[in-house]
Formats: sequence, C-alpha cells, structure tokens
Amino acid sequence: MFSKKIEEVGNPLVYIFLTLAISCISYGINEQVRGLAIFIVVFFFICIFYYCGIDFTLIMIIFFIVGIFINFSYYGIEDKINGEVRIVKVTSYSIIGDYEGKNIILKTDKKNLYVGERYNVIGKIENIQDKNNGIVGELEPETINKVNKDFITKLYEIKKNIYTRLEENLGTRKAGLIASIAFGYSDYLDSEDKDDMKNFGVIHSISVSGLHVAIVYGFLRIFMGGKFGLLSTMIYVIFTGSNYSSIRAFVMLSCVEGGHILKRNNSSISALCLSAIILMIYQPYSIFSISFQLSYLATLGIIMFNNKFNNILYKMHPKLREPLSLTLSAQIFTLPCLILIFKDFSVNFIIGNLFLVPFVDLIVITGNILALTYIFPKLFDFCSYLNLNIIKMFDWMLNTIDKISLPMFYGNEYVVFFYLSLMLSFYFIKKGYKKFIYIPLISILVIGIQMYSPILNIEYYKEGAILVSYKGQRVLLANKNPIDLKRLSKVTLATRSYRQGKSININGICNIKVQGKNYILETSKEKYLLKMASSKNESNDYDIINFKDGIYNKIFIINGEAIESSS
Repeated sequence: MFSKKIEEVGNPLVYIFLTLAISCISYGINEQVRGLAIFIVVFFFICIFYYCGIDFTLIMIIFFIVGIFINFSYYGIEDKINGEVRIVKVTSYSIIGDYEGKNIILKTDKKNLYVGERYNVIGKIENIQDKNNGIVGELEPETINKVNKDFITKLYEIKKNIYTRLEENLGTRKAGLIASIAFGYSDYLDSEDKDDMKNFGVIHSISVSGLHVAIVYGFLRIFMGGKFGLLSTMIYVIFTGSNYSSIRAFVMLSCVEGGHILKRNNSSISALCLSAIILMIYQPYSIFSISFQLSYLATLGIIMFNNKFNNILYKMHPKLREPLSLTLSAQIFTLPCLILIFKDFSVNFIIGNLFLVPFVDLIVITGNILALTYIFPKLFDFCSYLNLNIIKMFDWMLNTIDKISLPMFYGNEYVVFFYLSLMLSFYFIKKGYKKFIYIPLISILVIGIQMYSPILNIEYYKEGAILVSYKGQRVLLANKNPIDLKRLSKVTLATRSYRQGKSININGICNIKVQGKNYILETSKEKYLLKMASSKNESNDYDIINFKDGIYNKIFIINGEAIESSS
C-alpha cells in the first residue's frame, strides 16, 4: 500500500485540487489558529501517504509548496503603488479595487467611482489583510485619475446602459429583475423579489451561475457551432463579472468541448477539479468564498447523484423527473452549508425549481438578446416588450405557488450535525457496515447533551446577540435594536429572549449585565468585558473577550474562569 505506483492513483486532478485547497486554507488560517493549520496539513498528508504511497505523496508535497508560494506571492505587496486600479466592488462602506490581480481597499471620499472603470492611482498601502476576502491592504490615494476605457470597461458600461434603457421601457422593478437574472446586474434588484427568490430556493437565479452559462452556450452553439459558441460564452462570462460559478461552468464546458484533454469515464469530476485549480491559482482566497463553496458543492452533488435520482424516479414523466432529479441532487451537499451560513433553508425549493426556473431560463435568453439588439433601438424595444410579457407570466406563477408555499425552515449546527451523521451512516451501510446504523442515534444523544449544556457556556452570534446555555436554560440576549429577535430565537432554540437593558443571573454561577453596547460577565473569580462592538473607551478593569473581532465565538465557564472556544 505504501509503495503504490504513481500511475495506479486514479483521478490525480482530485488530489491536486485537494492539495492546493489545503495549502490555501492552512495559509489563510495560520496566523489565527496555527495549531489547527498544522494539524490539517499533517493529517492530510498522512492520509495521502496511507492511500497513495510515498512517491505520490512527494509529488503532492511539491504541489503544496507551490500553493503556499502562490498565496505568499498574492499577499505580498509594496508599501507604495503607482499604477492602474480597476474598481471591482462599491458598497456603502468600502470600495474594492484590483491592482495587478490583487484586491485592495481604497480609502477615499470620492463618490464617482464605478465598477469596471480604471484609475491611475498613487498612494501608500497599509498592510491590513483580510484573507477571507483576498484583501492585501488598504490604499490611501494621494492622486486618483481616470484612464481611458478598455474592453472590460466598455462591457460594464453597456450593461449599465441596457439597464437604464430597460428602466425607461419597463420601470425600475422589472428592469432590475431582468438585468439581475440575465446578466447578474443586481444593483437595482427589488428587495421583495430577492426575498421571493430565496423563499422558493432559486436565489442563485439573480446572479450568474453555471446554469446561466450552460443556457447561453447551448443557445449560441446552435447558431455558431462549438468553438465560436465557446468563445462568445467567454465574452458573456466577462460581461457578467467573471464570478466563481460562471468561470467554473466555462472551464467545464471547455473540457467537454475539447474532449481530447480528458479521456476518462469520470471526466466530470476531473473537469470540476480542474476549474477549481485554475480559480485557486488565479485567486487563492477563493476557497473561503461562500459562492465558491456553494457552486462546487452543488455541482458535485449533481455529478454524483443526478443519475441515481433519475433511476429512483423513473416512473415520472421525463419533463418532471429530470428537473426534480437535478434540484434534489444539487441540494445534497449545499443543504448543510446553507444552514450553517444563513441559519435558514427554504423547503419550497422543489416547487420553485419546477415552476419558476423555466421562466428564469427564458429570461436568461431573451434578456441577453437585449445586449445583441442594444444598437438597434426598435429591436431593443420589441425585445423589452417580450421580456415584459415573460415577467408578467413569471409574476403570475409566483403569486400562484405562493399560496401553497411553506414557511422558512430555521436550523443551526445541531441540524447540520444530525444531517451529516445520516449521510455517514447511509454511506457505510451501503458499503456493508451494518453497525453504522446507530450513528444517527449516537448523534441525537450528543445533540441532547449539547442542548442541555451541563457546563455553562456563552455563544456569540454575529447578528449582535449572545446565547447563554446551562442545564436546559437557553437565554438569548440582544444588544442591537434592528436585530430580528424572533428569527434568532428560532435559530438558537432559545427558551427566553431579551433585548437591550436586561441583566441576568445564571444559577449563582455568573452575572451578565449591559455596559453600553457590550456586556460585563461576572463570575465568582473574575470580571470580563464581552466585546460586542467596536469602542474606543475600553476599561482596564476587566479581561476582554473580543467576540466581535476575535477568532473565538464561544466561552465555557469552569470553576469561575472563562475558557475560549470556537463552536
């Protein structure tokens, strides 16, 4: 086993992807939790050595070193820059630019900076890094001057002009919905439309996904053939902002079109890994992106389970069976991720994907035809009229299925733990290990102990609340008025909840009271400031537990002392 030959290892691209992913993750978390980073790397290579042998392990170590070098190179930047910066994101609190392929935050009061435009910038960079978002530093511009438009700038400009003309023809709400679905221009998407999309499990429709790329490529291939269709699809990917899911889909399509590159039965997995490798080389921080994770998990689920669901549902009509199988398989791996990140999940995704996605597919095609007719005003107006009628049908269908929709399901880490135990149990039972049928029962016991909380613990939620758990009591304290306390109470399974101004005593073990936007925790031995918000005036009378900016979000009270942990 340890002397396994390199050529005997199947799917080397899978191992290369995993190695580069581990290198990016370990580099990203090394400063905060170095022990965990070392453990992940050592455990990974022990597994590689055990299953693939020493020769292959040495090759993977080389790829790991290459991954570390890519990360080191990406985050290395000079103290002062003088060059072109392209604006990639503008929000109410930050402006992010791209300088030589690296993300930087621009600290400027200028209001007329737009996504896609290029500026010649001179200024000093402060080494403030955010590895989760690929930020290498903050730039304080001394001078910032707009430069001539290039191809990408013009594409962004066309996208904005299409929206403006659509708004004149159809109004703000319909124009925002079409522009968002067709080419990912969601700046003016109505919040109610966004909530409806989320409720019916088709939120991916309002940003360009692999589905969009596949539809556009399939449409272009009919008229332009494979090669030119692929080239035009690449322009579409750039036009829509080159997000993770669209790049992933484009690389996979390229692998299928150039079948000589991959000649294996499992080429879908290899193509998926190849696209992830390309993304991590170009943007090593992408592994931390939620959109990256969801896109690849959904695609992996489709590759592994779509045919299985099709076989199970063989009695259904193909027009119903195929989209249902696709929908169910895409949810297999994304479900736990969605619950962990967003703390909720729509159980209406089946009816949403069956009845709304066909209209979405149609809008993707007719919406992008608007870009082709952009220079012909009368044709553009006619296409706007077609899109208007499609939106009317979409709204009618939305209102119809809304009458039978179910409420949002709220979940937490306990739901995810039980779900993963079911998957693990099912996998091993299929392999013939019948005793693994007890894993879900064991997980229920573990969850019961966790919820009962024999040791008092306090958990921080980024919405601006803490949950105090002890022997069946689950008390939720919120220090922000805008927080949706009712929703968070359902997520945390709280038995009681209070807003600002409430002080509590837990069985004589500790007292928690409000101090401004923070909390004071008093135990029999110590006093702690539970930091919930940024503040300049922090008392030196307490030990500070930094929930807001720290890496730990949970503490246990043992013998009067607070022990920090990550949940």
